[in-house]
Amino acid sequence: MRIIILGAGSIGGSVAKELSSEENDVTVIDNNDVHLEELANKEGIATILGNGSSPVTLSEANLDDECLLLCLTDSEETNLLASIVGKEQFNAGKIICRLKGSEYKKVANKVAPYVNFFINPEDLITEEIRSLLHHPGSLEILDFAEGKIKLASVYAKPSGVLVGRQIKELKKDLPDYETRIPAIYRDDALIIPSGDTTILDGDEVYFIADEKHIEDVTKELQKLEDKYKNIYIAGAGNIGRSLASKIKDEFNIKLIEKDTKVSELASEKLDNVLILNADAADQEFLGSEAIEDCDVFVAVTQDDETNVLCSLMAKKLGAKKTVTIINKEAYFDLVGKNELDIIVSPVQITVSYILKYIRGGSVSNIHKVKKGMAEAIELTVDGALSGLIGKSISELNLKGNIDIPCIKRGDEVLMAHGTTDIDADDHLIVFYKTKEDIDQFYSKAR
Repeated sequence: MRIIILGAGSIGGSVAKELSSEENDVTVIDNNDVHLEELANKEGIATILGNGSSPVTLSEANLDDECLLLCLTDSEETNLLASIVGKEQFNAGKIICRLKGSEYKKVANKVAPYVNFFINPEDLITEEIRSLLHHPGSLEILDFAEGKIKLASVYAKPSGVLVGRQIKELKKDLPDYETRIPAIYRDDALIIPSGDTTILDGDEVYFIADEKHIEDVTKELQKLEDKYKNIYIAGAGNIGRSLASKIKDEFNIKLIEKDTKVSELASEKLDNVLILNADAADQEFLGSEAIEDCDVFVAVTQDDETNVLCSLMAKKLGAKKTVTIINKEAYFDLVGKNELDIIVSPVQITVSYILKYIRGGSVSNIHKVKKGMAEAIELTVDGALSGLIGKSISELNLKGNIDIPCIKRGDEVLMAHGTTDIDADDHLIVFYKTKEDIDQFYSKAR
């Protein structure tokens, strides 16, 4: 597929790298040559320095009706204008447009006939954090089957009864329902375990379960944390305001914003939220705000360095847990799990959402897992995958780095085993590490 991407920043650049690795012909446009330099030497990626909404620039990129146009710049104006130009002048095959806030909602409605799909990374991030706040102890919560199935990850701790035992023993402790563990992150490596794998203290364990059983599985791996009450949010930009608005009736919130104008805007838009015009990275300020009463400190400013700094400071001063937004992948390896509790990657979330649309076909959902080390996808068993119908999972002879831990059949959620047969219209949750693994799976399915 020929793909034209506007924007070579953290989101656009990451999307470009991902799509080029899947043998797509990718061209990236940006008016910042520094952003383009990082991509220029990547195989399968061409770069153009210029204005992405300019007809001249789009013509240089050879945009036509066979192309997918991804408007992913930080400028909503550029993205909206490029969508119109791309469709009106070049009849672009499909268009995905990134919008950040609600300011352009009315305009977006008028532009909608030109756009196949709008994406708002800020909304996606907000929902991710909100879900984490409702599941104490979880490091990641990913939705499948319209929310009926969850893929969650938690740290295994000595307080969990399963720690030091084999995965197959889990059934003894959970006789009334089932769960599956498709992956464990251990010693900087992601492994796909067997029933004989022993869970160790410090493992980051990924498990899949019906949503109503998330807490039950979590308490097998660690002592269940108390429900969160007091939430401190650093940053009153789009994400901070959106998060505060959605959770203000469920938690006690302090929203901290350094910029006076931004804090005033938040005050106008938010009722029943305490808004503090202060620097969240100021140790003296945090110490004066009873930070020891903070159940979760959420850092969502627009600056990675600020997010890391104020999270580390809040943790040091007594905050029980931190959630930190980090855009730059380089920071992930600089901070350990003992320093920051939960790291949320806007890039990974956004890339996953875009890939769900691009892959299309039998793929109804996709999530990148652990810095892209693996993927979990939801596949509908339709005509394109008819080779699976009537076969048991053991007959597929899946080996190594791929697993089918769960199936949604109608309204029923089934934990999959070797003897489980696959029916037409089943929704399969497939967890895999490499492209070769999923390619081999598809070859058996067709």
